[in-house]
Order: sequence, then C-alpha cells, then structure tokens
Amino acid sequence: MIAAALVYLFFAFSASHFFSERVTSNILLASATLGIITVGATTLMIGGHFDLSVGSVYGLSAAVIILGVNAGIPGWLALPIILVFGLLVGAINGYLVTRLGIHSLIITLGSLMFYRGVLLAITEGFPIRLRAPDAFLSALDFTWIGIPGPFFWFLGLVVIFALLLTSTRFGGWLYATGGLPEAARNMGVPVERVQVMAFAITSMLACLAGYISVARFSSVDALRGQGFELEVILAVVVGGASLNGGYGSILGAALGVMIIGMIQQGLLLIGISVYWYQAGIGLFLIIAAVINQRVRVRTTQ
Repeated sequence: MIAAALVYLFFAFSASHFFSERVTSNILLASATLGIITVGATTLMIGGHFDLSVGSVYGLSAAVIILGVNAGIPGWLALPIILVFGLLVGAINGYLVTRLGIHSLIITLGSLMFYRGVLLAITEGFPIRLRAPDAFLSALDFTWIGIPGPFFWFLGLVVIFALLLTSTRFGGWLYATGGLPEAARNMGVPVERVQVMAFAITSMLACLAGYISVARFSSVDALRGQGFELEVILAVVVGGASLNGGYGSILGAALGVMIIGMIQQGLLLIGISVYWYQAGIGLFLIIAAVINQRVRVRTTQ
C-alpha cells in the first residue's frame, strides 16, 4: 500500500496530466489484463510454483478464439471452450511437475517456447483478425463511468480469489502446500492435487485474459503477451508474496499490478522512451527479489 502511494505521488508531481481521466483510464486498462493473469499466478506462487508460460498461453488463446469465431463458433460459446482449454493446458503442466518431479521452471519454460511457437505458426508472423463483429464479444468492450470493462473483470476476480484463499479449505491447503509441503502431506492435505489445481487455474485465467483481449482488439499477433511472465512475477513479488511459496495475498498482488500500470504510464508522461520500460521491469524485479529474500531471512530468524 505504501509503495503504491509513493509511486502515485511521484508521478503525480513529476508528470503533467497524471490526474487526467484519460491517463487514469489507460492505467486501469493496462492493469486489467495483467491483473487477471496475476490473480492466477499469485495462487500458483503461494502454492510454491511458477508458470512462465502465461504470456504465451494468453497470446495463443486469443488466436484460437479468433480462428474459432471466424469458423462459425458463437462468441458466447467460445468463452467456456477456451476456459476448458486453459484448464487442460495448466493441468498438463501441473501433472508433469507433480507426478514426474520436474521443476516448474523447466516445464513452464518449455511450455512458453512451445505455445509461442504454435502461435507463430498459426499467425505466420502476421496479425489475424475477426472477419466480422461478434455481438457477445462487442458487448464486453465497454466503458462505464470512465472505467474500462476489463477492469471490472479484474476486480471481480480479485474479490472471488481473495475470499477463496482466505475463507475456504482449498485456500488453507494452498498455503500449507506452499509453505511446508511435507508437513501438509502428513496432515492429509492432497498436496499434488492442490498444485495441479493451481496450475490449471493459472492457465485458465490467462485464457480468460486472452478472450477479453479479443473483445478489445478483435485481432492478435505473434507477439501478443510476450514478456508478460516477467511483469506477472514482478507484480506478485511487489505485492508481498514469497518466491518460495506459502505466503502472499491476492490484494497485495492487485496493488503490485496497479504499481506496474502507474509506472508504465508515468514513464511515458515524463518523456522516458518506452524502450527503457523492459529494462526498468527487469531492474525492479531484481530489487523486489532482493527485498523479498531479506524479509524472508529476517522472518525465519
């Protein structure tokens, strides 16, 4: 909360028009897509794992949706189809990690490359577009009282998953699994099943973000979502989650997302080239990881 306030105040005083409705809308819009994916990634990181494939799954899901709608599938039907697709993608990752004992970093790095390659093959390097507007998809692209529609999806998911992780048995199992998996297993927690579910949720929400992006842009290109995995991890870590699992919150991650959105827009307003943004994200990730580790060591002591 303090970090978000400091970032906001910094750009409020250093960047002209930071208080404008247009800039606020841009921040909310940029935060929405990243935020939807971050909700799933936070769930997974609390459970003790990473998913580096979320950006590729996000981009590929958008391409699959466009191809499906162009082939005659109604937009409303494409939503449950792509969510099931996401669940299957995540469940496969989770199975390989938990059943075969392969580190999640390796599995999801391979998934990142595979799904990005499939997206490149589908698009052949060129954007693909909806041939005709779809009524259901078009209805999702709205703005209400200056707030873009995708941000309401993000807010809804924050509320749902905050309650899920703090008020349900699954939430308790997830924290126990990420913190002390062996102890959790000895207490009867189905550790492997919980982890597979967390992977499935993460990919499902990446696909939901892809669906919403189609409603917004009506197109996708081969680079859609590239680099999102770094921004997602940064948002989760800035939000206070432990890189080692067992600690974190959805609300904290949501604040992390908003911080990234403010930084992204603020840098543009103060005249810093957009090409420096990626370097800044990497630097912030290193700093956040160092702080995260220091806090963990002090907490352990």
